[in-house]
Amino acid sequence: MRSTTRPALLAAGWAAAAALALVAPGNLVMRLAFGKLDDPLLVRQALFAALGVLVALATVRFGTRTAARPHERRSDGTVRPALWARAAAWAAAGLPVLGFSVPHLLWGLGLPLGVAEGSRAGLAELGGSAVFWALLVAGPVAGGLLTLGLIARWGQIFPRWVPVAGGRRVPRGLAVVPAAAVGLLVGQYGAMMTSCLTFGVTRACAPGGGSEVLDGSWGFAGTYPVFLLWGTSLLAAAAGYLHTTARAPLSGS
Repeated sequence: MRSTTRPALLAAGWAAAAALALVAPGNLVMRLAFGKLDDPLLVRQALFAALGVLVALATVRFGTRTAARPHERRSDGTVRPALWARAAAWAAAGLPVLGFSVPHLLWGLGLPLGVAEGSRAGLAELGGSAVFWALLVAGPVAGGLLTLGLIARWGQIFPRWVPVAGGRRVPRGLAVVPAAAVGLLVGQYGAMMTSCLTFGVTRACAPGGGSEVLDGSWGFAGTYPVFLLWGTSLLAAAAGYLHTTARAPLSGS
């Protein structure tokens, strides 16, 4: 295959997958979060997301089958991911920490970075909430560490100290399905809210109200593009894991 044809087909496949899985579903995440399961648009939005996943899987398969270089194997039998897969995983691990955990850490400590005067009163209550610290500060950090498993040795072969499973191969679904599910959720939400910020926050984007908290608060608004970039990079990291483990069977039993 010509050198220019393969990159063009891969780019087209990834663009189509992203449009179908992240943009076309619109506010699917919000509909599910608010329990609007009887909405007639839900089925169409879910079908768009499913089609996007199928296109992504087809693109991964095409890229894997037409790759010129074989995978590089480490001394322990695991496979070294390609550079793009490592970059995607590091981005997916770092974005939620830098773009979400750090701002919420500052807000929890009472530092109103990027928060308008009218919204600062609520920040004082955050520092005393265990849920806030666990979910919004520590949660993305823990998720980032798990994301690095998509490119690490322990993401392919369970460490020896793990009971029962130690030394065995990590099931591909165990690594890919959670990453892809979270990537779709945060990516769709980020795509929807970033569009709303670009074209004006509407009731469709905030069905429960509350859009007024964004007025003058660039710190709050800035987390929405982070969700989009986080979801996109996490899906790319999941695709990278599939690419890594597809062509070179691991030596673990």
